Amino acid sequence: MVIDVLDPRYDAEPAYWAALRERAGLRADWSWPVLATQAWAARTPQPVTVFRDGPEPWGVVAAAWVTGRTRRYRFAGSGRGRLGGLVVRAPGVSSLPGWWFAGPGGGLDCLLDAYVPAMRAELGPGFRAMLVRQLGEPAGGGLRLVRRTEDVAVLDVARFGTRDDWLQSLARKRKQNLRKIFRTVDADPSIEVRLMPGREADPVAVAEVLRHNERKHRDVPIVALPHFTGYLTALLRQPDVFVAEYRDPATGRLLAAGSVLDHPRLPIARHWGALAREDGGRPNLYFHFYGEVVKWALAAGRPSVLFGKGMAELKATLGARLVPQYAAAVPVLPSRRHA
Repeated sequence: MVIDVLDPRYDAEPAYWAALRERAGLRADWSWPVLATQAWAARTPQPVTVFRDGPEPWGVVAAAWVTGRTRRYRFAGSGRGRLGGLVVRAPGVSSLPGWWFAGPGGGLDCLLDAYVPAMRAELGPGFRAMLVRQLGEPAGGGLRLVRRTEDVAVLDVARFGTRDDWLQSLARKRKQNLRKIFRTVDADPSIEVRLMPGREADPVAVAEVLRHNERKHRDVPIVALPHFTGYLTALLRQPDVFVAEYRDPATGRLLAAGSVLDHPRLPIARHWGALAREDGGRPNLYFHFYGEVVKWALAAGRPSVLFGKGMAELKATLGARLVPQYAAAVPVLPSRRHA
């Protein structure tokens, strides 16, 4: 077995990376240029660990190395820090796992049996703990502190023929509300709606509206860092990214934008941001965006769409099923450190 522990800031894209992404079904945020751009703008080192037999990869894990040197408004330095832990998480989408292993049973057991020893060898005795997010079921046994986290919302669209079929499946009040929103927005000459490949969007304008959304949630104790234009530029260039734009045609100003990361089985409604009403924004575009995503997914033949985490009850009213998620904290004990 060969283990590659890669730092996207310094390591070139491996020759096997495109094939690994395709086999594992890793979305646009796992593209190497996107990983590299994100790593340079991150608060923590972002190691990407690949397991392979010769040239054939059979596993990959993305993580953040968190130490006492980690700060909310400080970029990751070149040093590692002596004592810390790994947070195993997807590099872009917080509602998906940050690992893939080929074959059955490729979950927490592989992380414990293969990943922990590999990172112990890489990081040394200062590696003391691991937090694994987005487990689809509770982890049992062992020295694992497990708790349920936010559910993720998945809308199964394969059973619908049209967007109206989806609307018909909803509760009466929500159905009437959405129909009114769709009619109002679609008939408003001051709002131009366009769903397009991400490469056609202006990443600077998209970053601006996403930051409006970030500022709206400053009351949350821990919020994501603002969206960096460089990261969005790299992400939107990927061929499997689409953007829904809402513009004022008279001024050309971007009022709101949402992104979709495509996938054959489970695309993701990834970003959303909109101007506040007092800044010239328009009401209810958030709901209209989900209608556009459903319409796009049906046209593209996608069976389901991931609506992500947060506002689970609201997303359930849109017909999404809520999938429980768990996090496991794994102390790296002396017996495991020498595994």
